[in-house]
Amino acid sequence: MCGIAGLIGWEGRDDQVEELINNMQSSLYHRGPDAKGFWHSHKHKIIFIHTRLSIIDLSKNGNQPMLSSCERYIVSFNGEIYNHLKLREELKQLKHNIKWKGTSDTETLLESISLLGLDKTLSNLRGMFAFSLYDKKNKKIYLIRDRFGEKPLYLLNLKNGIFAFASEISPFSFIPGFSQDLDLRAVSSYFQRGYIGAPLSIFKNVQKIMPGTKMVISLGADRKYSITSEDIYWSAKKVAINGQKNLFQGSYEKCKEELENILFEVLIGQSLSDVPLGVFLSGGIDSSIVTALMQKNSLSRIKTFSIGFVDKMYDETFYAEAIAKHLNTDHTTLYAEPSDALDLIQKMPQVYSEPFADSSQIPTTLLAKLVKDHVKVALSGDGGDEIFSGYSRYIFANNSFNLLTKGPPILRKNLSKFFQAIPPDFMNKIGKLIKISRLGDKIYKASNIMVSEDLEEYYDQLITYWPEKSIVIADSASKYKFCESLGSIENMMLADQLNYLPNDILVKVDRAAMYNSLETRAPLLDHILGEFVWSTPIEWRVDKNGGKRILRDILSMYVPKKLIDRPKQGFGLPVNGWLRGPLKDWAINLFDKKNLPSDGLIDGNIARETLEEHLQGKRNWDYRLWPILMWQQWNLEKGLI
Repeated sequence: MCGIAGLIGWEGRDDQVEELINNMQSSLYHRGPDAKGFWHSHKHKIIFIHTRLSIIDLSKNGNQPMLSSCERYIVSFNGEIYNHLKLREELKQLKHNIKWKGTSDTETLLESISLLGLDKTLSNLRGMFAFSLYDKKNKKIYLIRDRFGEKPLYLLNLKNGIFAFASEISPFSFIPGFSQDLDLRAVSSYFQRGYIGAPLSIFKNVQKIMPGTKMVISLGADRKYSITSEDIYWSAKKVAINGQKNLFQGSYEKCKEELENILFEVLIGQSLSDVPLGVFLSGGIDSSIVTALMQKNSLSRIKTFSIGFVDKMYDETFYAEAIAKHLNTDHTTLYAEPSDALDLIQKMPQVYSEPFADSSQIPTTLLAKLVKDHVKVALSGDGGDEIFSGYSRYIFANNSFNLLTKGPPILRKNLSKFFQAIPPDFMNKIGKLIKISRLGDKIYKASNIMVSEDLEEYYDQLITYWPEKSIVIADSASKYKFCESLGSIENMMLADQLNYLPNDILVKVDRAAMYNSLETRAPLLDHILGEFVWSTPIEWRVDKNGGKRILRDILSMYVPKKLIDRPKQGFGLPVNGWLRGPLKDWAINLFDKKNLPSDGLIDGNIARETLEEHLQGKRNWDYRLWPILMWQQWNLEKGLI
C-alpha cells in the first residue's frame, strides 16, 4: 500500500522540480512512510512520485517508481495484487528465463504487461490498485483504478496539456496554477449523500478516475498532452445484468459449497503478507465470516480487533468478543470516549482531503490507530452488504413501495402533510414502548418518500440526507438510472455498488487506515466472488430473516446462530446524544452566524433551526447535522471561516 502522484506536461527549473517533488511526497508520507522515490523525464516532461508502505518484499527491490526489465515501462503503483504468485508461475511458462530482481507484486505487474500487454494483464489481476504507467515506446501515460474503487486516484487538469494525478487531493496544493474553485454540483452531491460522488471532486478542475477505468493521456504531434481515451475495462452493471441472465444452475447446497470454496481461495490470497496481519472484527456477519475462515486456515491464533463505545446503545463489542472467544482468536478491544472523538474531529479535513460525512469515519479512524500498534495489515468485512444484499433498506423499500405509494398523488401529498404534523419525539416515545427504535423519525422519513413517482425516486429519497436545493442552491450530479432487466432489490444493490460503496464505504476505510499508515483489505470485494454472487437467485440472498441468507448459512457452520441472529447494527458515532452533550459547544460555535451566514453557500438559518430542534429533543437530526458539521470543519481547516 502506498501513495502515488505525478505531473504530466509540466516544466520548471531544477530547483522548482526538486521542491515540488519533496512537497508532494511529504503530503503523502502517511500513505507510505517506509520509502520514497521519483522518476523524472526532462525530455517528455513526466514526473512519477511514490511513497511506500512496505508489505510484500520489504527490500529495496520493491521500491518505486519501478522500471520493467525490458525498460519500456515505468510504473508507480498503489495496492496489492493477491494472485501475483500465480501470475508469476504463468509468466514462467511463457518465458523461462525471467530474471526476477525481487518478490514484489509490482515487479509481477510490470513483467506481465511486458509479456501479455496491459489489457490482458488487467483482466488477470485480482486485487485492489490504482497506478500510473508510462509506455516509453508509444508515449502514453495510463491511469488505472481497480474494479470496485478500493484505491483512490485523482486527476488535476491544469489545461494547456498539463495534468497531475495523486492518491489524494492534498499534493495538488503545491502545484503552481492549482485553483480551489468549488464545484457546486459536488457541494450539492455532498449534502444529499454525505459524500461527493465520482467523477466529481470538491474542486472544479479535479476529477476522480472512475472504478474499473483505464484513462490514457497521450503526447500529440504538437508536443502537448491530452486525454485520448477513457475506457471501462470492468463494469459492475454488465456483471449484474449478465449474472441475472445466467443464474447458477445447481442446487442451493451446491451453490453454498462453491461460494465457501471461493471465499477460502480469496482469503488465502489476501493473507499474503511479509508483515503482521489481523482482522477488523465488529461482530457482524461480514467480518465474522472473514475471521472464521481465516482462523480455519491458520495454524496459529489470528489477531482480531474491535472498537466500542462507553454508550452501550452503540456498543457491539460483546458480540465481537463472544465470536472471538468461540473462534479462539487473539482479540483486542478499544473503548472510545467522547474526548477521543473530539480530538479526531479536528483532524477529519486532513484525513479526507475533501468534505466527507459518514459518522463512522471517527470510530474507523480510531480503530485504525489502535490496530497500527499491533499489525501493519488488517482485513475487513467491507462490501458484504452491497454484494450480498445486506441492507435492510433494500427489503423495506421493496416491500413498502407499493403500500406507501398507493392512491392518487393528491391523497399521498395530504397524508404526507398529516404525518409530518405529528411530533416525531412523541412517536419516538411510543416506539420505545412497542420496541421500535426511532419510530417517529422513520414515520417522518416515510412521509417524505411516499410522494415518489417510482421506485427509483423512492429509493433515492430514502437514502438522501438533505433533499435537493433545500439547504444548498445548486444543481446536483446525475443519478444512477434503474435498469429494466433487473429486479427491485438488484437495482438498489447495483446503485449502491456504483455509488455508496466506492464513494462512501471505501473512501472512509482507505483514508482512515492510510492516515495511520495501515493497509486494509476487503476479501468480500474480490471481483470473481462478486461475479459469482450476482449469478445467484435473489431468494438465496434475501429471505424472511433479511439479507445475506447464503452468507449466514455458511457462517452458521463455524459460529453458533445465537451469536449472529440479531438485528443489524451500524458502526456509527453516537452523534444523536453526543451533540446534546460533549459535542454541543463545538456544534453551536460552527453554526454561529459569524461562521455560517444565512446568505452563504448553504442556508445558515435552516441549519440553525435544525440544530435547535435537535438540541431541544424535538427531532433526531443527527444524520442531517453531521454533513454540515464536517463541511464547517473542512472550511475551518481551509481558513475560510
